[in-house]
Amino acid sequence: MEAFAIIPFIIMFIIYFGVLGFVIWLAVTFIKTQKERNVILKEISNKLGSLSIGTKE
Repeated sequence: MEAFAIIPFIIMFIIYFGVLGFVIWLAVTFIKTQKERNVILKEISNKLGSLSIGTKE
């Protein structure tokens, strides 16, 4: 009977570590996406910087 008293604690730890793992995964994915976005924006900026824009006179 005492073994059944431990089950809620085990479930609580599983849920706690599951949520913690999900938050860490979400943060890593977000940072990775932002780094890729910054690389793309830097490439676009470099291409636009090399263009010579003629002024209308």
